[in-house]
Amino acid sequence: VGRSYDGASDWSVFVESTPNSQNSGETAYLGYAFPPAFNYDAGFYANTLELNIECDSPNVDIYYTLNGSAPDQNSTYYGSVDAGGVLSTAGDGTIQIDNTTVVKAIAISQNNSFLNSFIETNTYFINVDHTVLVISISGEDVDNLLNGNGWMRPIGSFELFDQSGNLLDEAVGEFNEHGNDSWAYDQRGFDYITRDQYGYNYAIRDQLFTTKDRSSFQRLILKAGANDNYNEAPGSPAHIRDSYLHSLSQVGDLRMDERSHESCVLYVNGEYWGVYDVREKVDDGDFLDYYYDQPKGYVDFLKTWGGTWVEFGDNTTVNEWDNLVDFITQNDMSDQANYDYVKSVYNTGSLIDYFVLNSYAVCMDWLNWNTGWWRGKHPEGDKKKWRYILWDLDASFGHYINYTGIPDTGAGADPCDPETLGDPGGQGHVPILNSLFDNDEFTADYINRYADLSNTIFSCDFMINHLDSLIDIIAPEMPGQVERWGGTVSGWEDNVQELRDFILERCSDEFVEGMEECYDVEAMDITIIIEGDGEVEVNSIDLNPEDSPWTGVYYSGLPIELSASGAGNGLFNFYWEVVDGDLTLLDPANPDIIFDLSSPITIIAHFDACASVETEDIIGPSVVEQGSIWQYTFPSEFTNTSEWTVSGGEILFTSSTENTIAVQWNYGTGAGQIVLTQYNSDGVLECLFVNVEITEVDTTDLNDVSVSDSNLQLFPNPANTVLNIVVNSETTKRISIYDMTGKEVYLSESLCLNPGSLFSVNTSSFTKGVYVVYVETGSGVTVKKLAVE
Repeated sequence: VGRSYDGASDWSVFVESTPNSQNSGETAYLGYAFPPAFNYDAGFYANTLELNIECDSPNVDIYYTLNGSAPDQNSTYYGSVDAGGVLSTAGDGTIQIDNTTVVKAIAISQNNSFLNSFIETNTYFINVDHTVLVISISGEDVDNLLNGNGWMRPIGSFELFDQSGNLLDEAVGEFNEHGNDSWAYDQRGFDYITRDQYGYNYAIRDQLFTTKDRSSFQRLILKAGANDNYNEAPGSPAHIRDSYLHSLSQVGDLRMDERSHESCVLYVNGEYWGVYDVREKVDDGDFLDYYYDQPKGYVDFLKTWGGTWVEFGDNTTVNEWDNLVDFITQNDMSDQANYDYVKSVYNTGSLIDYFVLNSYAVCMDWLNWNTGWWRGKHPEGDKKKWRYILWDLDASFGHYINYTGIPDTGAGADPCDPETLGDPGGQGHVPILNSLFDNDEFTADYINRYADLSNTIFSCDFMINHLDSLIDIIAPEMPGQVERWGGTVSGWEDNVQELRDFILERCSDEFVEGMEECYDVEAMDITIIIEGDGEVEVNSIDLNPEDSPWTGVYYSGLPIELSASGAGNGLFNFYWEVVDGDLTLLDPANPDIIFDLSSPITIIAHFDACASVETEDIIGPSVVEQGSIWQYTFPSEFTNTSEWTVSGGEILFTSSTENTIAVQWNYGTGAGQIVLTQYNSDGVLECLFVNVEITEVDTTDLNDVSVSDSNLQLFPNPANTVLNIVVNSETTKRISIYDMTGKEVYLSESLCLNPGSLFSVNTSSFTKGVYVVYVETGSGVTVKKLAVE
């Protein structure tokens, strides 16, 4: 569009642009003729259509095509509109549409002041039903491109329909080859680029992908399973692997950029072309700008497919990446300062997720192929650290060709196999990984991330359920796919089952054993129980009350992070309770705890439960020997309202009437804790706690243990056939003896022994070992250790 002539006040349309120059020598048009209009909208129809065309512009001739090609004055003549706007048609003006057809029409202007109209394109689907998106592409050479002429770059129409046949949007753009090995198959993929210079549209405007909020796409990829294409790819193609893994990464919120996907069927010039995926393009300036505010000119983007090249960037891009690789591989990453610098410029979490996903899926076509990584450089944008994208993942789960040379392509492949690959592709990704393993923080992050994912999206249930959800989407369309391209539905189903079987074998206990062997760790369960209204985060996993009780497999010697948050991010009367395992919390009320895993753990997160209060009112020793038994008492006017819990030891005896317990502390040094749940005088529920230090046992053996104290005497100790018991200053009511498993081996109750009385117990039937003697008097219970030889 420009001024009609130099200095004119009115504007005209020109065929050729003359920027910064006069429009002399160029015809100034008043505009375009109106495009023709059809009496039926594009979409799905059950029966034959009788189609009519009209046009609101006078002095035009209307031409149309039915084969997808662009109409001109050499196409089929429909009719003419005279100066008065009256349409005269050839014949009765009816075009009968008996089967799926792309109809294109144009109005050729008879008035030299107006340009010909834009082409109107409608696809009519006759007596077909689909359960997925439907894409119709058309153009003179679009079918020639998809028939294997990869050098072609045809221009054509792109129409997008929903499952009900409603037109969502349409545009005109360029089509080109997509795929490498898969281009040898009859059903081929392609790239589509909307070209706004043709004047129809600047993008496909629709929220195409259920996982994204983006609603405008200039560039899209259409894939037909690529090297997982059924029925042409070798092996056991399932027509789902690549989209499945990208989708799995998305729902798991892995720290990479994926090609979002939606399943669809494709029509080419009205001919059914089979089951495809429409994919979002990651290596695209619009993608990076929309999601991360990193436009072209502010991005370094490298890709490896056989060779490595700069997709976006400048003459510094490769050098800066190489410098980073050199820094990581030539410096000591156990030096935290070096590692902190690396983390400031390189997304180590993205590296971890990239290796973990490809390793878990046993990918055979990465690193030296199908690898992309990038960073943004706009200061106000996001993602300014190097990070990874996902590319083609067809060669996974035991399918296709081992291009990378991984040592084991089976379901039992070791998790650490990628670390042995050397440097496929020569861009330093494996050497970076191996160098970072010198840092304990990175190693813990890597193994814990593997555990987190194995407990969530890599679990057998999740992986199979997610796979089946995607299979269910395309299954109704597969009869059409096999009718068009060969094979059988049952053959495809068998291949899908083979994929399921591989996944089930991969996520079995054998994989856990592989983790133990690779990283010299021991698998241990962590069980989280959520009581009340709150959430718990385990490393990178979010747990809600409906997930409780939740159990995950983690690995010994690694730090585990637990974080609790209440409703509205508030916490009231929160505390942790360890009910099983070797874990003592110095402050159970702290919602954020980190501990090194040394045993299976069961822990309860109590929300809105009680206020944690450290107390000195629980009477008993705070430093004890391992394995020793001690009595603890809480003097209170309230009785029968207390609940005791102990970590680091075992409760042997509880007297609710006396608020007293006996505890045998665990063997092994460490920390213990006693928690008493008790209402205070104001009626507020409190968790009173006291911390206990567990020390090594004195080397003194049992023969040196004192046989008497101010009140209770046991002799002889060790005993052989008879044990004598004397309580000096109290009336004895009850005597019981327990072995070290907690089993009661002797009981005498309803006693009334006067102070100083001798009471004898026949111990000749006792097994040699250590026992616990409980003597209940009027003032409470006294506990003492006994040896029998």
